Amino acid sequence: MPPAILSSVRRHHWLPLLLALLSTMAELRAQPLDFSLPGLNQQSVKLADYRGRWVIVNFWASWCSPCLLEMPELQAFYEAHRERATVIGVNFEDRPADEVRVFTDQLAVTFPIALSAAKPVPGFELKGLPTTFLISPAGKLVDTHLGSVSAEMLIERLASQEKAGATAR
Repeated sequence: MPPAILSSVRRHHWLPLLLALLSTMAELRAQPLDFSLPGLNQQSVKLADYRGRWVIVNFWASWCSPCLLEMPELQAFYEAHRERATVIGVNFEDRPADEVRVFTDQLAVTFPIALSAAKPVPGFELKGLPTTFLISPAGKLVDTHLGSVSAEMLIERLASQEKAGATAR
């Protein structure tokens, strides 16, 4: 077989495999995000339990000053918007629950706290702390913010996503 035809056959042989791979990757991205992590009260914190509501997922650590400074803002947002949204704090360090509870009690945090044991959580790419993710009621990631957030910022981002129709995504 001439080299040009052989090259064309080889290229086309991989095309169905490439298309199948791309299709699988698109399906994975289309699936709702989910995790199940241990919580402070020895119960699992499951993202899927909050489907149908907006969810703010905030990754933080006790050694991170900006993380601790934003906790009152997250708590204020949580208290003011409980009817349509929740906040889940994910502690991103390898500390026992009772040590993490000391921090959350001092900061008067009442929203759910999950423990990641400093391990990555699939679907949540961290480039630093704090990092906050906005998850739509359908379980889709619609916004990410690296750095501190305020209650006002969260309200604006949520309103922007609702206006853009992100509820169904």
